[in-house]
Amino acid sequence: MFKRMQALAVLLIFSLVALGGRILYLSYFQSKSAAVQGSEHAEYFGTNRGLILDRKMKALVETQTQKVTSAVNPSFSLAVPERYANRQLCAHFIGYLDADNNGVSGIEKDYNAFLKAIENQIALKTYKDARGNTLLGKGTVVDESRRCTDSGIMLTIDRDIQSITQTAAKRVKSGAVVVMDSDSGKLLASVSMPQFHPNQVDAAMRQKGTPLVNRVLQSYNVGSVFKVVVCLAALESGIDEGFCYRCTGRILCGGRAFHCHKEDGHGSITMKQALAQSCNTYFIALAQKIGAEKMLEICNRLSIKESIRLSDSIVSEAGNLPLSRDLSSPAALANFSFGQGELLASPLWLCRLYAAIHNGGYLVQPQLVQAKVVHGKQEAIGSQKSAQKQVFKHEHAQLLMRFLEETVKSGTGKAANVKYCTVAGKTATAQTGKFIKKKEILISYFIGLFSIKGEKYTVFVMCDNGSSGAADCVPLFQEICEKICRMQ
Repeated sequence: MFKRMQALAVLLIFSLVALGGRILYLSYFQSKSAAVQGSEHAEYFGTNRGLILDRKMKALVETQTQKVTSAVNPSFSLAVPERYANRQLCAHFIGYLDADNNGVSGIEKDYNAFLKAIENQIALKTYKDARGNTLLGKGTVVDESRRCTDSGIMLTIDRDIQSITQTAAKRVKSGAVVVMDSDSGKLLASVSMPQFHPNQVDAAMRQKGTPLVNRVLQSYNVGSVFKVVVCLAALESGIDEGFCYRCTGRILCGGRAFHCHKEDGHGSITMKQALAQSCNTYFIALAQKIGAEKMLEICNRLSIKESIRLSDSIVSEAGNLPLSRDLSSPAALANFSFGQGELLASPLWLCRLYAAIHNGGYLVQPQLVQAKVVHGKQEAIGSQKSAQKQVFKHEHAQLLMRFLEETVKSGTGKAANVKYCTVAGKTATAQTGKFIKKKEILISYFIGLFSIKGEKYTVFVMCDNGSSGAADCVPLFQEICEKICRMQ
């Protein structure tokens, strides 16, 4: 009996302790939890926009972080992504935002609605008690559930090639550099100099040199890179590649003397040698033999007078051709034969021209935007196959490639040689008819072609207000070519 009462007493004490614990939990911990839930303070960081990605799904924006401190809990800080890096890649195509994080230019503008529909923020949640004190233990936590890493607009740009190109382009004060896949027309890199920072647009608008202008989309005087069109016109007219002309250093056209850059002349040279040495008098004589109509017909076939649309607001200027009646003047025809006079073309069109030589005679459509991406799933934008159109014969493309290889092997582009691959290309120095303090502004070029591991590259380099293609542009091309080859 005593033992039974003892057991009941122990059971009663245990029950009272359990009941007391339950009451304590309900009165303290549960009420504290309710207080915590009612005192959650959230702070949000980021533009709340989808990403802009390269062709390999690597981010082109939000690649750099900045340290921020919680306004609610000043003792807490963390690193959050900035939309644009200090050294922002491909800024002229990507564009920039306004104060409300809406796209104002470039891809940010053209795909604003899509990018804004993608959640992309980091939340800081700070928990406080009823007295406003930050709770120990729970305090401030980082919530990345709305962070975006795999959704946005995918471009054809290659982040690594863009970085290589942008670094090399620093040696150009004003100009443009483009790397394009010769087979597909996809733009792998694009740089316009001078550059601007998307967070400092107001400052860029006040700077000299118009850094907000995308020079890749402008049209310019062309110069000797046009000579490949004259060669093509000659070959299509039945003129043999062995056609010889004796360059004495000058030629008369309509009573006007035109001079070769080699004052004492090149002597007797063939088409390949003339292109390699960029002999103006040879091409004047060749143009006289061909006639203006054939050269104009090829330019129209190559769509020189059409603008090139990369997205809704990213559109190149159309080129300009002289009229047939204007070229009835021997002097005007002479200027046209080496890319001078009224002839204008954009960097994108010149890339198309040289890519067609590289790929066997097909005119490709330059491409910039590849797909919309949601959680890693791609939805193609436009055709993923290049809209190729054969514009000249494969055998003529092969001949022109041999001519351009000779230009790098023994001609004006000798410094473009690299040890990794065979390079073809053409230099140019175009007159503009514009002067600064009685000195004419010149535009220098080098357009190089090379292949590595089955990939074909067209690299366009232009220096506005330069000295010569060989001096200004060839070293820059060589740097880009070597680094791309070392990537493979």
